[in-house]
Amino acid sequence: MFNTKKLTKLFAIGALALGVLVVAGCGDDTSKDAKVNPDAKVINVATRGTVRPYSYTDDNGNLTGFDVELLKEIERRNPDLHFNFKPMAVDAAFVAMDAGQVDMIANQMRRNPTRESKYYYTNEVNNYSTRKLVVKNDRNDISKLDDLKGKKIAVTTSSEFNELVKQFNETANPPIDIIYTDKAGAETLNLVATGRADAAGEYEYVINSAIKDRGLPLKAVGDVLAVVPTYFLSKRTDDMKQVNEKIDKTMKEMRADGTLKKLSEQYLGGDYTFDPTQK
Repeated sequence: MFNTKKLTKLFAIGALALGVLVVAGCGDDTSKDAKVNPDAKVINVATRGTVRPYSYTDDNGNLTGFDVELLKEIERRNPDLHFNFKPMAVDAAFVAMDAGQVDMIANQMRRNPTRESKYYYTNEVNNYSTRKLVVKNDRNDISKLDDLKGKKIAVTTSSEFNELVKQFNETANPPIDIIYTDKAGAETLNLVATGRADAAGEYEYVINSAIKDRGLPLKAVGDVLAVVPTYFLSKRTDDMKQVNEKIDKTMKEMRADGTLKKLSEQYLGGDYTFDPTQK
């Protein structure tokens, strides 16, 4: 019989080791940036670094994306802060933050009660993610969840869409066959594009980016299934509370002067800085 507590502990240790290795080997080298204020407070930020259009490495080897550039603009306006980016998976990011290896996570973080009791969120919304169904571009038989009964759908384990599909399956007959992944949109969209899944539920600008940048034969269909506001998440300390307050103040200014909208249009392909249900 397996000792589940021991096994869980081993997994956590392994994830922490991965997080520490990533922090040690893949961090942003501040010594190369002459513009960094040597007296600035350094905030180590965990971010995926592999997911367009939020956080990814461009053709020149530079870390960029909406979440990354948003923090870089906040730093430009607050030279007493410096955000030092550490590419790593989300699960490793939480382990690393709990271990004091990073201070913040920039990865389209949505609020949930469990995390709110343990960490701080910024108050200003980074962007609103509109989730829709995505299918291969030659299919016309799917436009809503009801069309997926008895078919396969790719779902990211940690997404709010996972809860939506599970709730739908409570009364669906036959239920939707769920294919779980922890690799976010990169994997769910590949499953759909290769025919291993009939559909997925992804953010609209992730779908658009996959079509434009990766040439995947996909299309978004049907109505918006969910609108999710996203934030930055940080350690629950007095220092990070003050940093978050400064981020919120600066983002209000960026929203007012149009910079936030400009970044959204540049990286997300449209203005996703407002709640579309409030139009």
